[in-house]
Parts: sequence; C-alpha cells; structure tokens
Amino acid sequence: MNAPTTSLQTEGRPGLDALFAPRSVAIIGASSDQRRFGGRPIQYLLEAGFDGPIYPVNPARAEIQGLKAYPSILEVPGPVDCALLAVGADVTQQTVEDCIARGVKAAICYGAGFAEVGGEGEARQAKLLETARAGGLRLLGPNCMGALNAQTKFYGTFASALEDGVPPAGRIAIASQSGGYGGYLLRHLFLRGLGVSQWVTTGNEADIDVGEALHWMAGQEDNDVLIAYIEGLRSRDSLIAALKRARENRKPVVVMKVGRTAEGSAAAASHTASLTGQDNVYDALFEEYGVHRARTTDELLDISYALSRRTLPKGPRVGVISISGGVGVQIADFVSDAGLTMGSVPLETQDKLRALVPHCSPRNPIDMTGLVTTNHDIMEKTLDAVFEANAFDATLIFLGITGAAPSMARPLQQAIANAHARAPDQLVFVSVTCPPEMMREYDAKGLLAFEDPSRAVNALSALWQFRETFSADMPAPVALPPAEALPLPEDGKLNEATAKALLAAHGIPSPRENLARDAAEAARMAVDIGFPVAVKVVSPDILHKTEVGGVALGLASAEAVEAAVARMAETIPAHLPDARIDGYLVSEMVKGGVECILGISQDEAFGPVVTFGLGGTLVELLKDTVCALAPVSEARALEMIGKVRTAPLLTGYRGGPRHDIEALARAISGISVLAAQHAGTITTIEVNPLVVRPGAGGVVALDAVIETRPVE
Repeated sequence: MNAPTTSLQTEGRPGLDALFAPRSVAIIGASSDQRRFGGRPIQYLLEAGFDGPIYPVNPARAEIQGLKAYPSILEVPGPVDCALLAVGADVTQQTVEDCIARGVKAAICYGAGFAEVGGEGEARQAKLLETARAGGLRLLGPNCMGALNAQTKFYGTFASALEDGVPPAGRIAIASQSGGYGGYLLRHLFLRGLGVSQWVTTGNEADIDVGEALHWMAGQEDNDVLIAYIEGLRSRDSLIAALKRARENRKPVVVMKVGRTAEGSAAAASHTASLTGQDNVYDALFEEYGVHRARTTDELLDISYALSRRTLPKGPRVGVISISGGVGVQIADFVSDAGLTMGSVPLETQDKLRALVPHCSPRNPIDMTGLVTTNHDIMEKTLDAVFEANAFDATLIFLGITGAAPSMARPLQQAIANAHARAPDQLVFVSVTCPPEMMREYDAKGLLAFEDPSRAVNALSALWQFRETFSADMPAPVALPPAEALPLPEDGKLNEATAKALLAAHGIPSPRENLARDAAEAARMAVDIGFPVAVKVVSPDILHKTEVGGVALGLASAEAVEAAVARMAETIPAHLPDARIDGYLVSEMVKGGVECILGISQDEAFGPVVTFGLGGTLVELLKDTVCALAPVSEARALEMIGKVRTAPLLTGYRGGPRHDIEALARAISGISVLAAQHAGTITTIEVNPLVVRPGAGGVVALDAVIETRPVE
C-alpha cells in the first residue's frame, strides 16, 4: 500500500499539493496566441477540461481565449492556488510579491535571466527566493517549463509537446531538471503510446528541486513508474528521501544522470577522490536504492515502456522462441550478457514440440523452423506447450520481418495473443519488424513489442533487477555513536604516526612500529622490533614519501637503518626546505596478505564517501574500486568487497588461502563511521596499502594519510 499523498516537508515549508493539484490557476502574462508561452497553458487547461477557475492576467486584454482577463493578479476575484508567470526576469520579482499579497500558494516561473547567467542573475534569484519563503509561496523554477498532473487535468506547462493535443493520462511520472529534455521525453512517450500521470521540470531549482518533486510523486497512488533527469544535485537529503520512499512504495525509478567527469575531483592528499569520481558516487547511491540508470534515451523509454505493463518476472529464466536459429543464438548471448539465464525446456515439453514439428530444435532457444510462418497454428500450440511447462519467467518470441509480411503478420500476432490469453500471467516479449500501428496492436493484446531483440533483453534485465530490489530488505540505517573530540593540530595536518594512532583507535591497527627522532634512536628501535624493518620519514607536509627518497624497505641491520635515516635527514631538507620533519617511523616488514586501498573523500554533493579496492601500489592502474555513501554497515561493506573484480584474491583464488574479509568489512565500516561522525572536520582519509592477512589474521595499515579542516 502506498504512503499518504503528502510531500516532503522542507524546513517547515508547505508541501507541493498546490503546485501539482491546484483548485484554481492564474496565468500572468496571458496571451490569446496559443503559440506564445502565455497562451499555451491556457490552451492546454481548456482542452484538458480543468474543472477549476482559470484566470488570465494581462492589463492589455479584457478577454483571452474566451476567458475574462484581469489587469493584475491583485484583481483576480477568487482564491488562487497556483500562478504561472509567463513574464520576463525584470518583472518577476514584483509579480511574485503581488502573488504573495494575493495569497497565491505556488508559482511557476518561466522567465530566464537568473542564476543560470551568474552575477546579477544570481543576486536576482536569491532575492526572489527570500521573498517567496518569507511569504510562504512555493516556487518552481525560475527558467523552467512548468508542471502537469494529468490525473487532475492540470497542465501548467509552457512546453510545445502538447500543441497538437493533450494525450490520455498514464501511470508514468517524470521529474526533469531540464525543460528541453523534459519536453523531449514527454513527446517521445506520447509517440510510443505511453501517457504520464505527473510531469515537472525544475529549472534553476531556487526552491523546489528534483528530489522534492520525486518525493511527492513517489507518494501518489496514480503512478507506477518514476523517471528522473538529473544534471547536478542541490539537495542530497531530498533525493535520498525520494529514492527511499519510492523503494518503500515499490515504485521503480529510472534515472538519466548526465554531466560525467573523467576522474572526478582530484584531492591533493590522496588518490581516493580521483578513484571515486562524482559519477561513481551517483552509481553507488542508485545501486543502494535499486535505481536503474539509463545511458540513453532509447534505453530509458524501453524500460519505462516495459515497466508500464506492471508485471515483473518472478525469476531470471528466459525462454526464446525464434523463427531463425542464428538469431536465437544471438539472443542467448544477449541473455547471458544481461545477467539473465536461459531456462531449461522439460523433456516432456520437448516431446510435445517434436510432435508438432519433428525436425524442430526443442531446446532453448527453441527453433520451430519456418513452418510456424506458414502454419500459424503451430506457433499457437508451441506457445501453449511452453506456457504450460512454466519453465520460463519470461518468454521472448523473435518474428523478425515476418511480422510485416501481409500474409503472415496478423495471423502470427493473433496466434501469439490467443496463447497468451490462456496464460495471462506469462510475461511475453515479441521482437518484430512491423509498422507502428501494429506495434500498438501487440501492446493492446498485453504483449511487449520491440523491434530489436537486444533492446527487449535489456528491458527484461531491468525488470528482473527491480524484482530483486523489491524482494530484498531496505538498507538499514547505520547508527552513529556520539562523536568524541579529535586530537587535531591547529593547521589540521596529521603526520603518518598520528593518523595511524587515530585509525587504531577506530579498529584499524598498524604494524609494530615506533617513532624515532634521529638515526641512532631508529637503529635501537629496529633491534627491539626485529629485522628486517622499514623506515619512513614522518612529516605532515610530505604526502608521497617515495618521491623524495623518504622510504627504505627490507633493512636487515642496525647499521643499515642508521645509514638510511642519516641519508633522509640530509637529502630531504635539501629537496623540501619548508617541510616539517617530525621523525622517522621504524616498522616491522609485514609479509603475505593482500594489499588493498581504503579511503574517504568528500563529495561536493553527497558528503563523505568510502572507497575500497584491491591493488595497493597498482590501484591507479587497475581502477578496481567500489564506493558507497558513508556510513556503511559491516553487511554493506561485505557487499562492497564482493563487487570488485579482484575479490577472488581475498576469498581463495586458485587454491590460495582465504583472507580475513570479516576484519576488512569491520575496517571499511569503521572508517566510514569515523568520517560520518566528523564530516565537518575530516576531509580525506587514505589507508594504502591496507594489508588483509590470511585466515583470521585481521588487517594492518602500512601507510595512512588523514587531512582535516584547520581548527578555527
């Protein structure tokens, strides 16, 4: 059952009912010309039969499109829930003030010339928002194409996509940051015979952002599929709340996220941020909440179309019936690539198929030969046998160009429809080349029609992923214990020794090591630890020690340790005269285990992000990493470990030992909790390499970097 139809309450402000379901509408800047931005919404509202008052506002007209016009919003006689502002940026401020004075609850601002142009536009938008919030007015835009709610016949949009008629209501909801793409998507859905329930473009998002709009849509009972187009993010919390609500209400979300970066924002202190990249953070969020990220508009439309059937497969087993053996093999490859499985045809079903066509290929993919194109009864009986076996969770029928042949097209279509009518719970895809009107006929008969079989398989794979998402438990929130004050230097820079001490206090131990002040003390410490040892310079100002000769490994004697430290003490100040040297870390040499990288970076939109990968010094070459928003639970951390391609190295590759992935999961979770507790202080954590030991040997941090914001 869906949640009540309330919207996200943001900082105590009103919800979005007045925007999406107004009882009365005013169009300020109204026009009698239906091609103008002030004329289109009036045309749409009238055509749709909006049953509330429509008030055109234009001081130069007494009547507009058959409706009485008013010189000002202040002179409109009745209450106004929503006002559409088809006016320029120069008069928008005064218009909003007039709307507030009139008691308008929501305003849709078309005008450009605000934050998108920078400088004065940003200041103009800030003042507009301040005014709207002070007056209790919810603001959509500016620089947007409006909103519609087909269920309430409210078409408050300036988009041209409806100029040739308002289509029937559907059950797809769309929230787009781009007005142009929102209109483009709307039009293409109509061309595919798909209607929408709600649609909104958020533009500059001065007030209402895409997350809040999605949250409202996720609470409505009259939609089944949510689509979002996202370029950037104004509010992390509103988007997460929307995705959480959609998953709770079992509403599939398909997102087009654009604006990728090559490597993300690089952090001076570590490789973690560059390995994560902002785009990967979005992917991590979408994976956590079961969102499908479409890479193309065709993919987005295909999946939305398949979801509109409101049937998800019960499992991953696919049955393929093809009039071409070669295409059947291609489809089998597509199925495997998509993470689905080819179902097995029971022996008794194979016998039934051979009885129909002795020389058929009754195993999956099923090839009943060209006889099905001339004897359409064979197709119907083939499907009856397949559906009766219940061996597949979805069936894909490839007809190819026979679907357009006058002698075959409709008889084959009817044969498939007859069999499906006797087994209506079966999920059936048809790959067919035929005119658009015949595609609609397949739709009307409860069949999902695609021209290319690869697109059908990709859509089916998305349906299966949504089934798995809705069958799994919701991610459990991670409780953050009270944060203790961090012992930080005034400039916020920790050297390796203090960074490791902080990590050790949060469950990530270091090897046996000590901090020496000079060469002689380092030699004595090395004897106590036992040879061989490693020696590293310790300085908060030197991030990459090997580049300045600040690391010596495998030292087998006190003399070698003393010589190494003496060399560092002489050469490093020559290269970096301003670098503070806090001493020299003498450490045991850790043998065996698998080297990993574990880190925290700060994402501009999402805050602390935890990244994990294998590779140690090769991590930049392999780029085999996964990330998640912090904090993460130990269970989520185990999932992260399993997702890297090189995970078998930890679990026993080719007879190798199993390593302590439980300790690794505790380390991932622990570092993520630390970062979330101190999100305003810690900017970077990098543990590289983090060695995961065999058996129950735990983990050990061989090197660590932590950067924080300077203490104020």
